[in-house]
Amino acid sequence: MNDIEMALLKKELQRLKEDYQKCEDELLKESIMEDIVLIGQVINMSESESEATV
Repeated sequence: MNDIEMALLKKELQRLKEDYQKCEDELLKESIMEDIVLIGQVINMSESESEATV
């Protein structure tokens, strides 16, 4: 994953966290949290792979 893709994912993660805080619909909050977890895992895996190749 290149730096631009990583920056976009981190920006989206921040936006989702803000949406989660503002959301009042519990079902929608669950869906947002699933996305937060998924994107967080992708970021962590990518950062781990980057460290392993350095």
